[in-house]
Amino acid sequence: MSRKIGYAFLCKKGKVRKKNQDNYWCMGDFLPEENEGQQRTITGQINLKDLTGAFCVFDGMGGEACGEIASSISATTFNNIYKSIVDLDVQSIVDICYIMNRNVCRFAKRHKIQYMGTTAAMLFFGKKEVYACNLGDSRIFLLRGNKLQKISVDHVAEGTIFKKPPLTQHIGIPTDEFRIDPYIVSLKIRKGDRFLICSDGLTDMLSFEDIEAFLVETHSISDCVNDMMKMVYAKGAIDNTTIVLCEVR
Repeated sequence: MSRKIGYAFLCKKGKVRKKNQDNYWCMGDFLPEENEGQQRTITGQINLKDLTGAFCVFDGMGGEACGEIASSISATTFNNIYKSIVDLDVQSIVDICYIMNRNVCRFAKRHKIQYMGTTAAMLFFGKKEVYACNLGDSRIFLLRGNKLQKISVDHVAEGTIFKKPPLTQHIGIPTDEFRIDPYIVSLKIRKGDRFLICSDGLTDMLSFEDIEAFLVETHSISDCVNDMMKMVYAKGAIDNTTIVLCEVR
């Protein structure tokens, strides 16, 4: 019996930011470079017998120049190369990260932009397994058996005096300065698994326990996304927020 993946996603600018620097790629859906986010949650379902499922969140470096361009380039690049994914493995995912990084760096060099970047958090669903990949601090969670676990790694500097520690990995690092090193993990999928990808607009507003409660207690993934976003806004929505929720069926 083939697996199906139900999904729901929503991206909002928030109450404070002048621009939406978040973007995503969800089975062909992504935002234009200049956007105000979405008005409503979008839902869908795919059959893993027919294709590889892919879902991504890109958070343009908060407060930095051209963050929305970096996240848009990453989403557009992913859209252009998605259909070329034949053998889903670690190396193919690393190659995708390298291509996105190269395209962001080329744009920055061509337009004489000193610094621009974006996080990347991605899920790739095969017929029996899922690969989670991230660069930066956009997070990926798995709810299994009513227990939530973080399956991404935060690439942030330790021992910093800054309120928000700088990232040690992201898309947009020139290869002559440093080599990007995406974190990738592979897991067998099970019926009922829920995978959440989000920008820090969610995790800065909601606690781990809040997120777990929403994922456990809300039957509909669309309602779950909507309810989490409502709580983000109730708490001030100080940043752009993107939520992508996938469910194995």
